[in-house]
Amino acid sequence: MKMTHVYRGERFEMATSRDSLKERLRINKAYASSDFDGWLMERLQVAAGEDVLDVGCGTGAQSILFAKTVSPGGSVSAVDISADSVETLNAALAAEDPVQAIVGDMTDLQSLIEDQFMVKRYNLAQSSYALYYALDRDAVLGTMKRYLKPGGRLAIFTPQGPHGLVELAAQYCEIPQPVYDSLKFRDVLHDWFHSNFQSVEEHEFHNELRIPTADEVLDFYAATTYYEETAVQSIREHVEADIARKGYFEYEKNGYLVIGRNG
Repeated sequence: MKMTHVYRGERFEMATSRDSLKERLRINKAYASSDFDGWLMERLQVAAGEDVLDVGCGTGAQSILFAKTVSPGGSVSAVDISADSVETLNAALAAEDPVQAIVGDMTDLQSLIEDQFMVKRYNLAQSSYALYYALDRDAVLGTMKRYLKPGGRLAIFTPQGPHGLVELAAQYCEIPQPVYDSLKFRDVLHDWFHSNFQSVEEHEFHNELRIPTADEVLDFYAATTYYEETAVQSIREHVEADIARKGYFEYEKNGYLVIGRNG
């Protein structure tokens, strides 16, 4: 399950950048038809007293929710490759939040757990919008599973097609192969989870964004890993024509969640 195509250079910086992530989260929250955080938390069934591992935590959108839910008595161990993102997460935590957030590459997850995290066994190990960036997904998944407690669960959320903004951009520029890989990652996850767990749940997340201005659409596009400056004017004209007809630009942005249970 090693990636044959990976983000490099500026694409990698865009994928892991705190500012890009914050912009995508802001626009998603403002215009999405579905509440992703609520949808995810309902299915992960995090409970007070549980220990959670959050891999690829970004600025902590899920880590902070986990912290509020596992208290009292639980913990959150969070890791992200971006030092800026981890700094943002730590700054957002309340003094009582039971979160240890560190900077690290998920490829080194085993050594991060053994050498840096205070909590080393988890009721839930999860990763949202992150695992497909790993150079060796098998190793990361294997480590997450290995450090589960008896009865623990492993959960991965990934985007899946159709993705309307990717499809629009593809009309005007070449889309990097890792973007297409991420939209098909559910097939890889399906096979891995059914090979490694007896109990597997799969959930599809359906979402649409209705954005009222071309500037906001382009702000989101500029924060993606498939941004190309040469396509901006064509995308603007396409979006403005849609807005003139309907009053907004609408596109699908869907996802897939798979949960495996130990024992």
